[in-house]
Amino acid sequence: AGKLEEALSYAAGVREIGKAMDNAMLRAWGAMEAEPYMYKGLWEQVVRVAEEGLPVAWEIGEWFVIFFSSSWLGIAYLKLGRLEDAKRVLGRALKESQARSFWQFIITYLQISVAQLHLSFAEHDKALGAARKALELAESNHLSLEQGAANRVLGQIHEAMGSRKEADAAFRHSMQVLEGIQSRPELAQTLLAYGRFKAAGDDPGGGETIIERALRLFEEMGATGWIDEARAAL
Repeated sequence: AGKLEEALSYAAGVREIGKAMDNAMLRAWGAMEAEPYMYKGLWEQVVRVAEEGLPVAWEIGEWFVIFFSSSWLGIAYLKLGRLEDAKRVLGRALKESQARSFWQFIITYLQISVAQLHLSFAEHDKALGAARKALELAESNHLSLEQGAANRVLGQIHEAMGSRKEADAAFRHSMQVLEGIQSRPELAQTLLAYGRFKAAGDDPGGGETIIERALRLFEEMGATGWIDEARAAL
């Protein structure tokens, strides 16, 4: 919901309990702290907590942690320009997800991250395939947040391919879904992506207005890294 400091406060409590009890499962779940750090745009912190907890998660087979935290770690690596690290982490998680039968909802965000990975390598067909797979999983499992995120990435892929009509439709669908569930962190990311898209096209003024709305949301949430990114976009 965008209450990021509150989320990090609870996560810190879990971390302290895990240390005090020397409990492997709780230490593995410390990797999930990567999510609020991702929404704050603090990429080095995402890497720190994910790299600390994920080895324990792999050791004990804590698959929920593995798939979600690998997704956020992969995104952080992409933001930091560490494309090969992102490819390694996401490739390992994806391979494991394909080799086992899991509830589909826990690999949906992984597919979104894989789509972003392929987009970073300009592998547009592969990116489209991963994004559409994520959207299919999100829709069939009624995962509204993931529907919004998948549509945003789909918009970015279509934009990179020069398919502006399809990109516009995907961005708008993403905003509609995320407005409906009041997911401020994901909505702000979509607004930033859509604003950039509009500003680079035939509506610079409209794009700037959309980016300004994204910036206000990021500022309300204290999303430091995203604030910098939105200001740079302006």
